[in-house]
Amino acid sequence: MKLEFPHAALDDLRSIRAYTLDRWGPIQEQEHLDRLWNKFEHILEDASKFRFRPDLFSGCQIAAEGKHVILFRMRHGVLQVVRVLHGAMDFRWHIPPGARPGHRHRGRT
Repeated sequence: MKLEFPHAALDDLRSIRAYTLDRWGPIQEQEHLDRLWNKFEHILEDASKFRFRPDLFSGCQIAAEGKHVILFRMRHGVLQVVRVLHGAMDFRWHIPPGARPGHRHRGRT
């Protein structure tokens, strides 16, 4: 199975990395990123174990890792990590417009 990270998710990971490095140093930064990657692998093993949140976007599931929540969906055998957000955030404000319920995508999917 493959992993896909849209721009917003990559920006989230960069932000998490920079904040952790600045706040706690390189060892903690690496440990934190390793835990996130381990969670991605865990999701790939069996995504059905994770809670569905269709109110956020079509096919949305969530997985907690520490203080962060991974918002993802499975599409055609690909794990699409849509966002990696702090658990205290209002997830609805951080969903890309094309992924929101009720949004109609024009063109091929």
